[in-house]
Amino acid sequence: MSYVVTIREMLDKDRLIAVSKCDMLDDELKAELSEQLDNELPIPYFLISSVAQQGLTELKDALWKALN
Repeated sequence: MSYVVTIREMLDKDRLIAVSKCDMLDDELKAELSEQLDNELPIPYFLISSVAQQGLTELKDALWKALN
């Protein structure tokens, strides 16, 4: 299988982005990042932090929905 075929197959799949380590950002920077991502990304994104347990439920729910 060629890489071109693999990349095309990947681009046809639903995507989302998880931005990790967001516990290290203050509220102002999170808001700025969210605004920029809202304006530039045509796909869903999630700001997550495993340490602070932030955004994980929303990410898991989105993954579950995408797989079922």
